[in-house]
Amino acid sequence: MALSPGARIGLNRIGALLGLAGVVFVGGRLHSYAGEIDLHRVGAGGYVAIAALAGLYGASNLLLALGWQRLLHQVGAPVSRSWAIYAYAVSQLAKYVPGNIFQFAGRQAIGVAAGIGNGPLVKSTAYELAILIVGGALFSPLLLSLLVAGTPAWLGWISFAAIVALALRLAVTRGAEFGAAAISYLAFLAFSGLVFAAAYDLAGGFGDFALYPAIAGAYVLAWLVGLVTPGVPAGIGVREAVLIFLLGGLSSGPVILLAVVIGRAITVLGDLLFFAGGQIAGAWLRRRVR
Repeated sequence: MALSPGARIGLNRIGALLGLAGVVFVGGRLHSYAGEIDLHRVGAGGYVAIAALAGLYGASNLLLALGWQRLLHQVGAPVSRSWAIYAYAVSQLAKYVPGNIFQFAGRQAIGVAAGIGNGPLVKSTAYELAILIVGGALFSPLLLSLLVAGTPAWLGWISFAAIVALALRLAVTRGAEFGAAAISYLAFLAFSGLVFAAAYDLAGGFGDFALYPAIAGAYVLAWLVGLVTPGVPAGIGVREAVLIFLLGGLSSGPVILLAVVIGRAITVLGDLLFFAGGQIAGAWLRRRVR
């Protein structure tokens, strides 16, 4: 059923308001993180690195938006790349609003306002969550060296590569678009883990470089636990607790906590940058419509 112009405007405003609510919560979160970071330990060079990593993380969110675009194609609702980036970026910050569901509600509202049916939008979100949950679990083999004493790091790497290759092969059987989406989401998870490994290094984490894939895997698993925990905005609190548990054998508590805070600052700043990019994409789309 076609929507009236007033309904379209209303739905777009709902999506935008949810995104702006996310901005408010993000601002408060950044303010609290600023007081937790040990300025002397990080140093000026560390802050430059944090800013650079935030930019890279923000850009990596494009993988999520493009993966979602592929899923919309899969369910018969093709959209342009620029629109998918705009809708995803504007709604994504709402994940910081308590409830852990408002990013999906915002995206749903924006999609319906654009003329996409509720059914395809819900199905694409369900596919996205399934891929993220299964994809996050695929990183578990990287933790072998952390959880089982004496296990060589290379065993985790080989096991991880084998299970990911098998999973992607199965994903492609559901269709080329689904397989491409799975690759995008897995690439985002892997990059997120590497960003946290860099944050761990900035915090003064001690350990063999060979353990860094395990550190990245620990982050992805912690992210997954935060994702599936109901009512926790962006996994705040849950993710940190899991990381402290998994990395406790590598470094002292203060180092892990600082790494967690730096990692959170990077992801929050990156999400803000992605949100700003979505606003730019939205302005460009509106000019094209005129």
